[in-house]
Amino acid sequence: MNTHRDPDRMVHAFLMEGQTELADQVYDAVRSTIERKRQRVAIGPWRVPFMNKLVPISLGAAAVVVALIVGTRLLGPAPSGPGAVQSASPSATAEPSVAAPSPSDSVTASPATSPPPLTQTFTSQLHGISMSYPEGWTARAATEPWTGTGGPHFPDPFADLLIDPVLGDHLFLVLVSQPIGNSTPDEWVAETMAADECSATEPIAVDGATGLIGDCEIVAVTTAGRGYRIRLFTSGDFPAAVAPYDRAWFEEVLATVQLQPEDAVDVAASASP
Repeated sequence: MNTHRDPDRMVHAFLMEGQTELADQVYDAVRSTIERKRQRVAIGPWRVPFMNKLVPISLGAAAVVVALIVGTRLLGPAPSGPGAVQSASPSATAEPSVAAPSPSDSVTASPATSPPPLTQTFTSQLHGISMSYPEGWTARAATEPWTGTGGPHFPDPFADLLIDPVLGDHLFLVLVSQPIGNSTPDEWVAETMAADECSATEPIAVDGATGLIGDCEIVAVTTAGRGYRIRLFTSGDFPAAVAPYDRAWFEEVLATVQLQPEDAVDVAASASP
């Protein structure tokens, strides 16, 4: 048997060019096919006197390829193991993860060097009071009369609010008023301050009316049978931002207040058509 026609060497040469292992069944089928091709060619050169010597080899190689294709489809892929060549399968491209924005409801602000000037004026059409407030702040007028004894809060509709646009409900002025009824001015002021639980108070005059101011930055005064409550609210959540709005600044605001009880709207008046 000629060396270049040896089926084992031909299979080995094919494997050196591609796969390194074949299933036993495929190997036997390939070898048998090559052997048949070799015997068919070896019938005698007198049958094809001018045949090129490379033709048998070509036929053998073609048989190897056909046998490999058929064998692979019938028997499945070659077993994996050391030295086995694995075909790389395309990996799915992962969708880029979109980082959900982390929402924050906290108000952020830089410490103010000094409060804005008191260049704006607010006049309450319900509570009968007028005062100056800082430039850039916003005003929210009350829509209902104040009938309770406790101090109003930010969402209450009976409060006039002057609000810092950055800190919002962490920094604002709130104004309310109501008739004092049968109470004396001193009684009404004392009751109002007690409802807000201010630990210390001292006398103060606002637009000529006498009253009290507490360490909780709340003022209660009366005039012409009407009581007024004015408060500066500063949140402890942002001490650096609210630091300039201290007692001295609050008194500057109070110095601009004008009490106008004759313009206030009472409960009875608001209920009439």
